[in-house]
Amino acid sequence: MKLLYKTTLVLFALSTSFLSAQEKLNLEIESAVSISDKTIPPLWMHSNEWGKYLNKAGTYGLLYLGGDYQLMKKKNFSLKLGAGGVLNTNIKTSFLHEAYLKGHFWFVDYSIGKEADSWVAYDESLSTGNFIISSNVRPIPKMTLGIKDYLPLGFTKNWLEIKGGMSQGVLNDERGERSNSANNVLLHEKWAYARLGNSKLQPYGGIVHSALFGGTRPDGTKIPIDFFATFFATGSTKLGGGEETNAAGAHMGIWDFGLYYKHEKFDAQFYLQKPFADASGLKLWRGENKDYTIGFLIYPKEISCLKGISLEFIKTDVQSDYGIPDPLYPVDYNGHKQGSIIWKRDIENDYDNFMFEVFGETSTGWSWPEVNRYMEVAMNEGYKFGGRDDYMNNGTYYSGWSYHGESMGIPLYHTYEATRQFDDGPLNHHLKFINNRVNAFHLGMEGDISKQVSYRLKTTYSVNKGSYAEEFTRRYSWDRVANFYYKKEKQQVYSLFQAIWKIKTVPGLELNGTLAYDFGDLYHSFGGRLGIVYRPHLN
Repeated sequence: MKLLYKTTLVLFALSTSFLSAQEKLNLEIESAVSISDKTIPPLWMHSNEWGKYLNKAGTYGLLYLGGDYQLMKKKNFSLKLGAGGVLNTNIKTSFLHEAYLKGHFWFVDYSIGKEADSWVAYDESLSTGNFIISSNVRPIPKMTLGIKDYLPLGFTKNWLEIKGGMSQGVLNDERGERSNSANNVLLHEKWAYARLGNSKLQPYGGIVHSALFGGTRPDGTKIPIDFFATFFATGSTKLGGGEETNAAGAHMGIWDFGLYYKHEKFDAQFYLQKPFADASGLKLWRGENKDYTIGFLIYPKEISCLKGISLEFIKTDVQSDYGIPDPLYPVDYNGHKQGSIIWKRDIENDYDNFMFEVFGETSTGWSWPEVNRYMEVAMNEGYKFGGRDDYMNNGTYYSGWSYHGESMGIPLYHTYEATRQFDDGPLNHHLKFINNRVNAFHLGMEGDISKQVSYRLKTTYSVNKGSYAEEFTRRYSWDRVANFYYKKEKQQVYSLFQAIWKIKTVPGLELNGTLAYDFGDLYHSFGGRLGIVYRPHLN
């Protein structure tokens, strides 16, 4: 409540102190009432809304106050202040939503604080959202610096355009009391893109990287920080253990390719995104990354009833396949304990002795490919090592890529808390996201019904397969859970329809109504919301 009180004071100051320069001030006031079934609310009623609406069943009311003020705007420098707060009928769930400073210096953009803005997402009001940096959670406090929109490079005669950036933030939510939990985890994000300019057809390519590092364990232990090892996703002797041989911190990201097309009757975008959680997914040229999001965004210019459409095909069920991540010593060998990871460098040039002492093989002349394939058959049911990526989850950081209990990226994944609302059976609960192997088809549409009334439609069909952490008793085990909830895949549909009515007699005032219905093998849920939004015209 203290934060909300401070937000209200900021908004009051904005609306009074700058009254003489009202053209620089933007305000938004929203009041809404949400109603849904008592089990779990429909997905699209709260997802991809910057955490403004609670993921909470039942009935509750909301009052939102927000605004921004342009402190300075010059050709080569600008500075804007913004703030916003959410007041819920249950006062304890009220929170500061935004508080930031942003602007640009020459061609560089910057943002400091909690801002509801993603530099890498594609129209999340219509699509399912960016896989790893999306609008599905409350704004995270961070500092961001970079080039937000594509910048033409003059020395290429504008044939090459680039954009990119980096942010440093902190996940300051309550992240649990488990031994592998950590609070105040640091968040590192960066991205880089290049695009062809000077053309109606503009292909592009880029990469987005997100990492978790640092933080404090429930017992007060500080997790060591090695920023540059985390930045480059390399091993760290400072951290030691598995992070000395693998990569410091926890890592996720996407490859992002596509093209823009501009036509006199429509604008369009195609994109292909490939998620990765380790080196096997990062190295696309190996052909081991079989997951993807394929999307189309089309914006007709001459059809009032259809101003935007989103089509997406999502596949995230492979995750480098079923194989365990690494081979483990089945016995003690040459100073290595049973159950520790077998590294090639530790047995190099001694393959024959290794095969005899560990597996009892008396033949000689072994090479590394032969040793590796032998272990795949003997220990990994014939699969390659490096599997079970478990997107959005991490063994070192229990809460993974979540913030205030919600996915920081794709909203189709279910956390333990969400799963408990429709599955009361036994769960391993090793990791946060219980259902992260999902295939889906998504459709989003928006347009005008009349001059005053517009609409938005979102519907998603998904096939849910749970997670490797729930299917197997342990990450390095082939013992399957007997009563695995997703042993038979679960089909589910999420849907939403929203109508917005602009009040002609009061500029800036609009009414909106939302109906949502989810149904399928997971659960059935119906919900709705009525709201009033006022954005006064102060010019």
